[in-house]
Parts: sequence; structure tokens; C-alpha cells
Amino acid sequence: MFFELTFLGSGTSQGVPVIGKEYPPEFLANPKNNRTRPSIHVQTDQVAVIVDTTPEFRIQCLREKISWLDAVLVSHSHADHVMGMDDCRRFSSLRNGEPLPVYASEPTMNDLKRVFDYAFDGRKISRGYFAPDPRIIDGDFLLGELTVRPFELPHGRITTTGFVFCHGNERLAAYFSDCKEVPDDAVEAARGAKIVILDALRKDLHPTHMCLDEALAAARRIGGQRTVLTHLTDDYDHDVDNAELPPGVELAYDGLKIRIKI
Repeated sequence: MFFELTFLGSGTSQGVPVIGKEYPPEFLANPKNNRTRPSIHVQTDQVAVIVDTTPEFRIQCLREKISWLDAVLVSHSHADHVMGMDDCRRFSSLRNGEPLPVYASEPTMNDLKRVFDYAFDGRKISRGYFAPDPRIIDGDFLLGELTVRPFELPHGRITTTGFVFCHGNERLAAYFSDCKEVPDDAVEAARGAKIVILDALRKDLHPTHMCLDEALAAARRIGGQRTVLTHLTDDYDHDVDNAELPPGVELAYDGLKIRIKI
């Protein structure tokens, strides 16, 4: 059995490069410095799921040859995390009329129902269009052989949802993006996980995201076997800054795959 996690996107809300900014040619020449909006794909022998549907979701799926989804998990309703959701229509059409489960907290689900009312308002969905099965996150839930444990994370005026993916008692991965800190209960749930993914927006302090130093402090508290930093601005020149990180910590990049046996 296997667990594979792919970074569909590793960038911040504007992506990298940002519109209207000049960059050194050598910076853009490195594909790891070209970052789409943040999302991950998780796959096992039994299940394939996505966390967030970015504005580049279709492009990300084509790049990684994703042809099936069993569920969509949504961390929060900011535009960089949900505005590709209508592209789930293709996955809906492959399910022979069975709606696609979409998991979100109640506040996030309310926003999804407002933004994508044509899909969530209960009307009959024609074949070929996005047909969600909305599921409110109110505790742990199962996806195939995985137990998904949700945790509330502070993100300015809103609360986002972080996820810890477990197989039995084994903590496989924690995904804590878009947060200013990792609360104690989430730290404990993720402690020693094989993969820990943390928000590390930029090097300087930010009011709603962890900066590099805050992410490294959270990484030390969690003690994951492999820590990967995501939601990255153009503060980071991948190869240069990656070489300066502590052992066991690395920068994400679009297309990074981590595969482990379970």
C-alpha cells in the first residue's frame, strides 16, 4: 500500500511571478521559482482527493495527469483556494451521476453555496456540470483507508481548516497552510508525522500567515520526519534558500511528489 502527496501549487495568493513585476532572468529560469496557487493531491491504493481548487486547478490536473477524484477538501473560501472549483465538473461527469463529495467547515460551505449557488442550491444538475455532495466537517472522517482529522487554524479574521491524514495509528501527513500559528491540539495530532506541510509565506512577519521563522518554530514543535514549506512568495529563490534550511526542512515546488509505504 502507498500514500502519495503531490504539490499541485506552492505559491501565494498572487502566484509567482506576480503580474507587472520584473525578475532577474536566472530567477524565472528555475522552474521551481514558478509557483501556482497552493493545493495538494493525495492518493492511496483506494482513494484520490484534493485539498483546495485553485484558479489554476485545471492546469494543475492536466500537468499531473489527474483523471479521477473521490473527494474535495476545502481549507477555506479565499479566492486562491476555491476559484477553480467549477472545473470539478469534469470529475463529476466521470462519476456516472454520483455527486462529488465536498468537505468544508460550515462557514466555508456557506461561502461555497453563495459563490457557486448554481451547484449547491439543490437544483437538478445536468450531466457534464459540477454536481457536489456538500459535507460539513464536524469531526474526523474517513476517506478510503485514511482517517482525516480536521483542525481549526487562525488566519486573520477567519479560521481555516488544517488536515492530518492518518492510517490507523500512523500519522502520514499534516497540511497546515494559511495560518498564523499551529495551535497546540494540531501540533499534538501531527507530532512525528512522516510529512508536515506548513505555511511559510515570506521571510518578514505577516499579520495572517506564518513567516519563515514562525514556520521553523512550528516545525520544531511538531517534529515531523520531513517538513515542507508552502504558500511561498517570491521572497524565496528556491535553490538558494532551500540550501540554507535546517536538516529535514525544505521548500515546496509545483509538482513535488512524496510517496511513502503504508
